[in-house]
Amino acid sequence: MPKKRGDIEKWLRKIFFSGKREEYIVFIRHRVDGEEELRPIPGRFIDDIRRGYIIIGNDMIPFHRVEEIRDKSGRVVYSRRKNIDEISSGKASK
Repeated sequence: MPKKRGDIEKWLRKIFFSGKREEYIVFIRHRVDGEEELRPIPGRFIDDIRRGYIIIGNDMIPFHRVEEIRDKSGRVVYSRRKNIDEISSGKASK
């Protein structure tokens, strides 16, 4: 039985295969000097989505590091931390 795809993979595939990569920004957790920060990756830089990784040039970023996906207007379309329905309706606490 094939493994069920998670929400992150569904969104990343949607972005990559839609032909509209320029319209999205993927935010990943990135470590700098032992501290984590969110780093934006414009969708146009994504070369491939494969086997649980975002491929950018020679770099492979695992899906589990994706925290958020926003459209280019800044609207959050996916967030690991909050339910997207709550975000869209404004019910989520900050």
